Amino acid sequence: MNNNATLHENLPLIEVTEKYILDTLIADPTTGQYILNRLSDTVAVIWPQHVEVFLTRLRKQNHLPRVVHH
Repeated sequence: MNNNATLHENLPLIEVTEKYILDTLIADPTTGQYILNRLSDTVAVIWPQHVEVFLTRLRKQNHLPRVVHH
């Protein structure tokens, strides 16, 4: 059996409705430094301790973020 997979728990994802929103967050020095990996045009993995930075930035851009806990 090949053990090349790793499961990470409690890793926050940010999902936006449009590609340009994530592009803007990545380009922004305030939020871009906390993006660990872009998974698609509209989804990225972010540092768990910096979720609030993204929520604040999205609100300043007049977006209404929704937080979902699983």
